[in-house]
Amino acid sequence: MEFTIISEGSAKIIYSEEWLKKLSRRVGVFYNPKMRINRDFTIAALKTYSDIYRKRLTILDAMAGSGIRSIRILLEIPEVIERIVINDINNNAIYFIKKNLELNRIYFENINVSNEDCRILMLKNKYDYIDIDPFGSPVGFIQPAVLSLRNRGMLGVTATDISALSGVRSKACYRKYSCLGIRTDFYLEFGLRTLAKYVIEEALRFDAAMIPIFGYYYLHHYRIFFIKSKKSKDVNFVMGNIKHIYYCPACHYKSVDEKICPLCKKQMKMLGPIYIGPLYDNLFVNSIVRCRSLHKESHDVLLKILNGDFKYKDVWYYYNISLLAKSQKVPNIPKIERILEQFNAVRTHFGPLTIKSREYPILKDIFTT
Repeated sequence: MEFTIISEGSAKIIYSEEWLKKLSRRVGVFYNPKMRINRDFTIAALKTYSDIYRKRLTILDAMAGSGIRSIRILLEIPEVIERIVINDINNNAIYFIKKNLELNRIYFENINVSNEDCRILMLKNKYDYIDIDPFGSPVGFIQPAVLSLRNRGMLGVTATDISALSGVRSKACYRKYSCLGIRTDFYLEFGLRTLAKYVIEEALRFDAAMIPIFGYYYLHHYRIFFIKSKKSKDVNFVMGNIKHIYYCPACHYKSVDEKICPLCKKQMKMLGPIYIGPLYDNLFVNSIVRCRSLHKESHDVLLKILNGDFKYKDVWYYYNISLLAKSQKVPNIPKIERILEQFNAVRTHFGPLTIKSREYPILKDIFTT
C-alpha cells in the first residue's frame, strides 16, 4: 500500500487511495476527502458553541479514523479545548492517529488517544461535546452519548445510510428507526428529520431533550448538531414535534392532520413519525456564518441553508418542481424564479429543483397570471 501526505485545513495526514477503494467496516474508514464539509462544520460549530457558552470544552472524537477531525480542532481552534479524547476501536487507526499527531507536531498534555469501544468509553466520563461519525448508521451509539454528555452539551451525529433514513428502503427505515417510510418527493428532508426523531427519542428515554440546532444533507450523508437539555419545557417541546404525517403519492400534497388529499380526494399515506420542529437555532446559525474556517464548498452549502431552509424553518418538507410538473401534467417547467415569486417560496439545499412554500404550488397558475 502506497502512502502520501495530504492537507486539509491546517492539518496534514498520511493517506492512501487504497482506503477509499476498500471502504468497509472491516478495513476501517481512515480518511474520506469528500467528507471535508463534515469536518468544516464541526470546527465552525465548536467555535460557535464555545463562544456562546464562554467555556473551554472537553471533547470526545468517538470514531476518529485517521484523527483528521481532532487534529484540525487542535490546530485551528486550540482556544476551545480543555481536554480532547481521540478514540477509535480499530488498532490500525490508532497507529495512524499517533503518526499524524507527530506529523503535525502536536504534543499537548490535554490529549488522550484511546483504543476502546466508544459505547463503553462514553459511559466512563462526561463531555461537553461528543462526535458520532460511524460507517453507516448511528443506531446503538446515541444512548451512551446522551448519558455521557453534560447538560447543555453538544452532540454531532453523522449518518450515511440515506436509503434507510429517507424511506427509500422502507423495511430498513422501520427496522432501524421505527419509522414508516416510502420514497416521497421530499425524501432527503424526510431522512434528515427521521434522524432527528431517532436521536430525540433515544434521549427521551432518559428524560432529556436533544434540541436540533443545525442540520444538513450533502454528498450522501446527513449531519445534525444537538444541544442537550434537562428542562421539562424543552423535553415537552421536542416530544410534541414528533408526529406522523400524511402524504399523497399522486399530488405530493403533505399534511399533519388531513387523511384525504384535498386535491385528488384519494386516501393519503400515513408516514413517520418524524421530527417536524425547527432544525436550526437562530443564534447558532447567525454565529456560524461568521466563522472563517469554512472552505468554499462548505460556505456555499451554508448560504443555501441561510437563504432557503433557515427562512422557512417551520416548514418540515419541500416540493420537487420536476415531480410536481409531472403530477400536474405541466409539459414545460416554468423558470424557478417565477415559481419562487408566485408562491412566495425559497430554494432549499437539498437539490436544484427543490423549494419550500407554505402553499401547495399549482404550476399551471403561473401561465394564467
